[in-house]
Amino acid sequence: MLPLLFMLAAHGMARSAPGVMQVIDNAERPLALSIWYPAEADASITVGANAVFEGAPAAEDAPVPSGRLPLVMLSHGGLRSAANSGAWLAAALAQAGFLVVEVNGLRPQNPRQAVDEIWRRPDDIRDALDLVLGDPVWSDHVDQDRIAVAGFALGGTAALSVAGRRLDPDGYLGSCSGDDAGGPDCAWFAAHDVAPEQVDRDRLDRSRRDLRIGAAVALDPEYASAFAGDAASDAVPALLILSDEQNSIAGSGIQELPQAGPFDAFPVCTAKGARILLEDGGDPALCGASPEARQQAHDRIAKAIIAFLNGARD
Repeated sequence: MLPLLFMLAAHGMARSAPGVMQVIDNAERPLALSIWYPAEADASITVGANAVFEGAPAAEDAPVPSGRLPLVMLSHGGLRSAANSGAWLAAALAQAGFLVVEVNGLRPQNPRQAVDEIWRRPDDIRDALDLVLGDPVWSDHVDQDRIAVAGFALGGTAALSVAGRRLDPDGYLGSCSGDDAGGPDCAWFAAHDVAPEQVDRDRLDRSRRDLRIGAAVALDPEYASAFAGDAASDAVPALLILSDEQNSIAGSGIQELPQAGPFDAFPVCTAKGARILLEDGGDPALCGASPEARQQAHDRIAKAIIAFLNGARD
């Protein structure tokens, strides 16, 4: 069994919840994997909670069901997202019968490191999948004919990359300049005299298609315009969930959620979340109209993803 490190805050909750274990891989680029799975146990912890965002209830170290489960590799949001920011989605998928591995890579310490996350995130997914399938315990719980990848924001970009879509390096290099400037982190880069042109282009300009992946889901992927035209001939079926009609990628499988906002892949905010963001110079719009509206958006997103993944096996 992989070494387990339980560092999630405990709360005395008494409602049925999916199981979760956390695995730390201390490789050259450490990964923290939160592994979610169906369970019939009472919630004992909250995963991914902080002062701004609520977490997802889970049953820590609950028994893993016997048999093999479809696997979803989940990559979290943007460059400065907190670990386990996709816990709400991981929990929903686990309750629907999936084994879900949320991949928490190293958070970049500065903008100069961050420009390389565009290619590091897909590599993190591939490395995490190697880790899970190479483990004698977890590999026995994976249906290797049903492995999918999902992600939102930069994680959605990474998901499409391992699913076979190829990024055009010039498209990424120009994402913060010219008439099309306006990438999600351009202001942060510019404030520190950093630009996408400083990316390791040789590492970026490589296919990251992982042949083990059979389906992909991307929620509002960042740098969408940097993908090179239509999907590659060997790209797998993909569901693109877009809340912004300007965020388009060539190809089929696009599902727009007109009732969803551009931040609805974020967790539900705490009662003080919007105020904390405002005081810290952040954008209180991250919290959306209300916790109820955010939860409704989550329900719609999860329903669409589950239907797609269950259909992808046919």
